[in-house]
Amino acid sequence: MQRISDIKHYRAMLHNARSMDEAVMMEQIRATTQNLPALYVMLCVAAFSLGLCFLEAAPLYLTLGIPAFFIVGSILRISHWQMSQADFTDPDKAKRDFRAMEIGSVTIFIVLGGWICLLFPYAEGARETQLALFTGLIGPVGMMCSMPRPRIVAIGLIGTLFVFSALFVLAHPASYSFIVVPMAVSYLVFFKVSYAHKQRIVESVNLHSELVSENERASGLAESNRFLALSDTLTGLPNRRRFFEQINLFFDRCPDGEMPIVGLVDLDGFKPLNDVFGHSAGDAVLVETAARLKTAVARRGGVVARLGGDEFAYVLPWDMCRKDVLDFSEELVKQVGHPVILPSGDTSRVSASIGLSSRGFEVASAKDLLEQADFALFRAKEQAAGAVVEFSSRHAESKRREVLVHQAFKNARLDREIHLVFQPIIDTHDGTISRCEALARWDSPEIGMVPPGEFVPIAEKAGMTQEMTLAVFRKVIAQLKVWPDNACIAVNLSAQDVNSQQCTDLMASMLIRQPPSLRKRISIEVTETSLLTDFTEVHKNLMKFRELGVKIALDDFGTGFSSLRYLQELEFDIVKIDRSFVSSIESNDKSFGLVRTISRLCRSLSIACVAEGVETREELEHVRAAGCHLVQGFYFSTPLTAEKMLPYLTGEESFEGMGTLVPVPRRDVA
Repeated sequence: MQRISDIKHYRAMLHNARSMDEAVMMEQIRATTQNLPALYVMLCVAAFSLGLCFLEAAPLYLTLGIPAFFIVGSILRISHWQMSQADFTDPDKAKRDFRAMEIGSVTIFIVLGGWICLLFPYAEGARETQLALFTGLIGPVGMMCSMPRPRIVAIGLIGTLFVFSALFVLAHPASYSFIVVPMAVSYLVFFKVSYAHKQRIVESVNLHSELVSENERASGLAESNRFLALSDTLTGLPNRRRFFEQINLFFDRCPDGEMPIVGLVDLDGFKPLNDVFGHSAGDAVLVETAARLKTAVARRGGVVARLGGDEFAYVLPWDMCRKDVLDFSEELVKQVGHPVILPSGDTSRVSASIGLSSRGFEVASAKDLLEQADFALFRAKEQAAGAVVEFSSRHAESKRREVLVHQAFKNARLDREIHLVFQPIIDTHDGTISRCEALARWDSPEIGMVPPGEFVPIAEKAGMTQEMTLAVFRKVIAQLKVWPDNACIAVNLSAQDVNSQQCTDLMASMLIRQPPSLRKRISIEVTETSLLTDFTEVHKNLMKFRELGVKIALDDFGTGFSSLRYLQELEFDIVKIDRSFVSSIESNDKSFGLVRTISRLCRSLSIACVAEGVETREELEHVRAAGCHLVQGFYFSTPLTAEKMLPYLTGEESFEGMGTLVPVPRRDVA
């Protein structure tokens, strides 16, 4: 405890000192004051003993009066020093105390010297020897307590030597002269020791000053490191780790039965902005978005954080009503959507989708609120840009179902439980099947048949698509071996698959063991959105398949970004026009024009063009009129099992509706 107290004293002392001299002075007086009680006790005992020695020879005022007065004064002085120790870190008070200490030292030696002079006439024989001993030793012994202050030591030693010489040497030169020289030398050595002690105090103060400075610097670095560890370096907002701490605080401080609101914000279309304008533009958008969110959320008494990428989060107090929360979230969407000036001087806009936690469900921890908001955000992203979705009972049921499917999928033996169906891509020139798209179906022994629209998103969200893709790929290779040699199959790869070196390497290792005649009957389908994460990595992974003779198809063309760049750099063999254009091709001249433009573009690049989602004869005729003769959709066939697809592949059966089509001259690349 004493060491802790000393450290606190040094910190306070060094903090208050205006110079190193003041710091040394405060440490000197602190060290001196610690010894003063012992000094006064020793002087009182010595004075009282001397007085008793002269009790029968000298008057009482000299033998008992002056020692009693000295003892009372010493007690008062000790009490004063004990009470004033807390002020030793005040440099101005330290100066005053030092001055008082010096004056007090002079006063004490004047009083003692005068008392010795008054007793001297009564000193005979043994009393004279005792008085001389008292005079010669009381000074240096007393000064031992004042070692940190050489000036006070010098006053005491010089005064002692002067009194001794004036009384004893002058009165009895023969007896005391030989004592003065060794006394003077001893006093000089004692003064040197006191001076050296002061120097050690100076060095100690300097060392402590450096240590305190280093500690403060280390504390500053530690605080800075903690700030960096809990903050996002780009926006300055709290990061994911800090946000988890904050929502726990909000949750713990709520009254019983109340909960805060957690909101997750995800920017729509941020990745394309990065690709088009560069990362500096993306950073500018993130910084501006963070500033807008922080200002708005702070006014409501909440906290906002950046969780990573283009995802932000905020937490609002429990006392905001539901309507205010929804209105506030809508206002956030509007503020985020305001134009942002990019470093290049261009103006850009991004929208935001928000998922909110709910107060309608009992939760055990703040983590549950965050999971609710995350689920609501996932549903908001499925809607139009700028949606605000609050977690609801429907979401709760969907979440329970998602957990059930997730656990069943995690435990599934996919090679046994996954089976394939095939949807044909028809060449409308002659009704032949250009290729079949393999579609996975999952029949779980635990929960029964699960539609792909349910288990595929769950697998993607959980990062579990690789095992499913490899199981499908093995089944495709096995199916090609039993189908006719003219049969071709298209396999879909998710964004996780096409961005995974491990997954594509495993697929390539399966292909390399197959004959080239089989490999060329396989095509890999990827969506435009799967190319947005890391285009360089995707390009490298897709080139593995091209080198093995596998065709590459771009699925859902027209719904992503920078499509022409992809056509140029990846050299696709097939482009599939998204069904959203086909569904409106009858009523929307722009859709017809877009399909025709894409068809002509593909023809000029020697790329096969497929129209997806053809469900009516009218759509088929418009697609063919736009120049696209490869079609896929329910108009010809729903997905079929391998056994049902076989007769169509062999020509034993043909699809209905082909015979009534008006022939169209063959112009596209098959």
